[in-house]
Amino acid sequence: MIAGTEKRLFVAATSQNDGKTTCTLGFLDAYRNRSKAVGFIKPVGQRYVLVNGQTIDEDTVLIQQACNLQCPLKDMSPIAIERNFTRQFLDDPEGVTPRLKQAIETSYAIAAKGNDLVVIEGTGHAGVGSVFDLNNARVAHMLNAKVVIVTLGGIGRPVDEIALNQTLFEKENVEIIGVVANKIQPDKLEQTRDYLTKAFKRRGLKLLGAIPYSPQLTWPTVEQVAKAIHATVLNGRQCLSNKIAGIAVGAMTAHNAIKYITDQSLLVVPGDRDDVVLAAAITDLLRKDIHLAGIILTGGMQLAAQTRELIMRTHIPVLVVDMPTYEATSVLHNITVKICENDGEKIQLATSLVQRYVDLDLLWNSL
Repeated sequence: MIAGTEKRLFVAATSQNDGKTTCTLGFLDAYRNRSKAVGFIKPVGQRYVLVNGQTIDEDTVLIQQACNLQCPLKDMSPIAIERNFTRQFLDDPEGVTPRLKQAIETSYAIAAKGNDLVVIEGTGHAGVGSVFDLNNARVAHMLNAKVVIVTLGGIGRPVDEIALNQTLFEKENVEIIGVVANKIQPDKLEQTRDYLTKAFKRRGLKLLGAIPYSPQLTWPTVEQVAKAIHATVLNGRQCLSNKIAGIAVGAMTAHNAIKYITDQSLLVVPGDRDDVVLAAAITDLLRKDIHLAGIILTGGMQLAAQTRELIMRTHIPVLVVDMPTYEATSVLHNITVKICENDGEKIQLATSLVQRYVDLDLLWNSL
């Protein structure tokens, strides 16, 4: 256990992609105005990127840049679960465990230095990391932090999942100060908030906030899609930051296909359907209410030379992949969209949602 005077907030969740990072951004942004300085650490990260040869949790990169934190990246992300990490631990748990704990404690001390609050982001549900003796509940206990659990909207399922997580945190003698329900359907926001308040009160927990679902936070960019499907960029590289609000599959005649093209949609179409591609490009050009996010040409097929020349005179991003249309569409639907450090609009939206719908005064006073 680490001694210190700063407030410590551990942001946990019932599963991945429930909104831990969204809430973390909101908490850090809000509490910068209530304290001299705030810090951040994600002790254990599952998804990482390489930064100057170091494995850094990708959320940590986002947080450092979005919140302009000066702490070294490696001290905000001391442990990143690389390939074979678990097997290496199980081969020598007695030797590895002290090193992992020391890394977390050392990095936490650096991340906390000079700060009035440190926000600690967990990874996955409370039990994630148990295989190497560093699940979220144990790390929260190690750092003497109080916990907020983020869960998805609904009534039955979030309460059931919170119950499982609550048991593990209580086993480690970690105090849960409240729950934030995220991604609630806007038309059910008030009803869901009322029933969750009643349900969590029966478990001795406070509902700190109920955040409505915001589809914009789930919109990928064309660049993210290109990376996910390993596409070649044929045109519009300067517009790869276009956001994708929906997907239209052009597996029909042109006059029928354009009925499904809406503003900020991504057209997925076989590479030899020049008629559909031209119809989409003309729709983008002539209709002020529709701006095409991009086009994916599937099947490794090529547009006719004349069509390709015309398309390359437009601003529309065009991606080319070898996979069939159905497979490409399936991959797109399964993409997990994360907020990126260069996505200012999403960062601003995420922080504003937290600050509007979470009782930040109650949370602060509970710390």
